[in-house]
Amino acid sequence: MLRVKAIKTIFLWDWELEYRRSSGWFISLLFSAIVTFLTSLLIKHPSPNTWLALLWMILIFSALQIANKTFSANEGQYHYINQLVHPLELLIGKSLSSSFSTLLISLLSFLLFSFWIGFPKSSDYSMPLIPLIVSISLGSVALSFTLCFTSAIAAKVDGNASLMSILSIPLLLPTLLVSLRASKLALLGEHIEQIYPLWIGELSLCGLSLALGAILFPYLWRS
Repeated sequence: MLRVKAIKTIFLWDWELEYRRSSGWFISLLFSAIVTFLTSLLIKHPSPNTWLALLWMILIFSALQIANKTFSANEGQYHYINQLVHPLELLIGKSLSSSFSTLLISLLSFLLFSFWIGFPKSSDYSMPLIPLIVSISLGSVALSFTLCFTSAIAAKVDGNASLMSILSIPLLLPTLLVSLRASKLALLGEHIEQIYPLWIGELSLCGLSLALGAILFPYLWRS
């Protein structure tokens, strides 16, 4: 049976480590700031598709950067952790920590985009801000859960980054398509009735990663 206290401990421990080794945050924010600034110089009035594509490029890079370091501990450390917590508790705690970091970077990137580039302007639609933020936030969390799951598997094979990339594709593509669709509808000012099924889809993809982890982790991380 999963213990909430163990998941909370893993979350706080991983978050404290991420806070101390702030290089991942700095690289993601630096990349976001540079791309946003260059875009503001080269593209004065981007179309909604261009605006959204540039934003999601930054979000994907940030999620990859954070997820790649989530399971970077050595074998001895994980051997000790496995004696204290269940593998699924470890996965959930680290997934929550990774998704929180990714969500924070995503919101900061969104603020940079709003400040330097602004929002696409058109007389054909009016854009509610809250649905767009919700779509981007849920999409970032779904990306983080997916990448964290594949990163955990790759970490058991000598931290093979190419294996992580291969494993991520089947889960990452549906996550990206659903998230892009939700954020595009929100950006174009569509009604929430058309967007919330996609929000449910984003949350379902988070659950899918955890469900696969519940099947695989007891065998992978006890071996």
